[in-house]
Amino acid sequence: MPGRQVLFASAAIASALAVSAPASATSFAGNGTQTIINGTGAFSDAQIPVGVFNDEINFTTPSVGTADVGVLYFKVLSGITGLTASFNGTPINLVEVGGGLFAGGVSKSVGAGIQTILVGGTSTGNGSYSGNVTFSAAVPELATWLMMIAGVGFTGFAMRRRKAAYSVNYAF
Repeated sequence: MPGRQVLFASAAIASALAVSAPASATSFAGNGTQTIINGTGAFSDAQIPVGVFNDEINFTTPSVGTADVGVLYFKVLSGITGLTASFNGTPINLVEVGGGLFAGGVSKSVGAGIQTILVGGTSTGNGSYSGNVTFSAAVPELATWLMMIAGVGFTGFAMRRRKAAYSVNYAF
């Protein structure tokens, strides 16, 4: 019986770890908004007053992986000139894709922890821009490994407990 108790206690711990979400911290230094959770989401700033602006978006990634960051703005409609953007110090090259629409992005390997996006430029009044972040984990999280190991263990336990009573009968 003690073996079963240990087995069930192990299963309870594994399932508790599997459903707990990693912590996430985000901040936006500027007047914009962001909804970045565990390294994935969107950010934007609208109705930027006349003058130079510098926005800093900080967010947390839960593990080692790759983050893709994209920025988008309309030069004529958004009232922004000279928009610059960078992700963890790597410049995001913004190019005109047609009709005054500028877009750019960067893909970069990141470690677990705080990541920073900097966006700046000059607003001619009511300026706006938007962007998105997509984070992809490089390796499975601990909860994934625990669930996989527990599943293999339960399968082995079930196979070991199964009694194989085979008899062969020949009909002549």
